[in-house]
Amino acid sequence: MSLLKNWLRAGVAVVALLASTLLPAAAQAAPTAGSNIRVSAENVVAVTSANYQQVMEVSKTKLVVLDFGASWCPPCRQLKPVIEKLAAEYNGRILVGMVDVDVSRDLSSRYRIQYLPTLVPVRNTAELPGSRMIGFKGESALRTWIDAQLAKG
Repeated sequence: MSLLKNWLRAGVAVVALLASTLLPAAAQAAPTAGSNIRVSAENVVAVTSANYQQVMEVSKTKLVVLDFGASWCPPCRQLKPVIEKLAAEYNGRILVGMVDVDVSRDLSSRYRIQYLPTLVPVRNTAELPGSRMIGFKGESALRTWIDAQLAKG
């Protein structure tokens, strides 16, 4: 079984490597050094190593949902407009932090991300235990999941 796991890991690494070389450079560009938090939509920020601590400070006052994804991931592309819409609808009760796993590999390692997309709820700088959402199951399931995270305090 471990041989199968090793082959799968190698396959994922190859896919990631191919995607990073085939994607246009503009799609992979990191945020400019002068801006620590780049807002892409209402209550949505691109999270990198440079602004991670600032985003964690926000988690002391509201729920932060870290969205680990990649531009080459079809479910991630389906999730993005829906989670941005919901972030606006929740009217400041949540902050969605978009983490590009190809750009912020250190954050992906810190949170031990294995599948894309993965949503990680953070409150008071700590992940809410047992609360990850893996994959995209539709808007209603996402809304229910966010409501459950907000109910935890």
